[in-house]
Amino acid sequence: MVVVNKPKNITSHDVVDKVRVLFNTRKVGHFGTLDPLAEGLLLVGVGKATKFFDFYMKKRKVYSGIVKFGYATTTYDSEGVPVSERKEIDLNKVDIAPVLAGFTGKIQQIPPLYSAKKVKGKPLYKYAREQKKVEIKPVNIEIYSLQGKILDRDRLWFEAATSSGTYIRSLAHDIGRVLGVGAFLEGLKRLEIGEFSLRDAVTLEDLAEKVAAGKIAEVVTPIEGLLPEFSKIIVSPSGRKAVLNGMPLEVKDIVKILSTAPGELFRLFDDEGKLLSISRKDDKLMRFNPFIVFPD
Repeated sequence: MVVVNKPKNITSHDVVDKVRVLFNTRKVGHFGTLDPLAEGLLLVGVGKATKFFDFYMKKRKVYSGIVKFGYATTTYDSEGVPVSERKEIDLNKVDIAPVLAGFTGKIQQIPPLYSAKKVKGKPLYKYAREQKKVEIKPVNIEIYSLQGKILDRDRLWFEAATSSGTYIRSLAHDIGRVLGVGAFLEGLKRLEIGEFSLRDAVTLEDLAEKVAAGKIAEVVTPIEGLLPEFSKIIVSPSGRKAVLNGMPLEVKDIVKILSTAPGELFRLFDDEGKLLSISRKDDKLMRFNPFIVFPD
């Protein structure tokens, strides 16, 4: 896994393409898109790490950004065309805390029309470009925390911890709708995804320098270090053979359980510290069934 600090004005796919060239492999993918105007944390899986996509897409995320009030736009950000007349507002005269509190917890949110959200197998932005109407159904999300600080009359800084599937552009748009003046996302930075923080990230320039200098280990998190929330089990040589062949791990082949955490998924390692599998516990049959296997 490569933890990248994505700059503004390039796409997440641009980052993937650069990593492909640097690591000379096609097996690269990012774990959660950042819009071109957004910056910050982008997780990029390389090689076997691409198998962790579903896990990291579902993890908690933290963002900070700026909401600009006065009018709404087609894209819910600064690239869009205004869709309402400008209205004046002085945020210093608004009690913003209860407004933000109204968006915390489990809520429903409508994704932006200009987004990659698929309806009938087709991204919404394609309907928008073709000027075709489409029904966008609300999705269930959760905003764990949302705090804000007024910067001036019409700009609000915020920090939000959210579930997967949350559109921050929609959040900005909806806050403006509640205040009755319209709003759009002026800037966005992703700070955290699961256990990873922007503090862990490397710029593309630094990444290129490290790869050129043969110091890849300094900028890559090995798969053995991923998903630390899952319990870790050391297996015997016979257990290793079974797991790598896609067979269940029997209790008799467990050498040691190094950590225990609630949940049904476990990380299986051999005695040399190599990750063999993410496996699911079967309580009835007293064994662990491979969910993802990492062959030699």
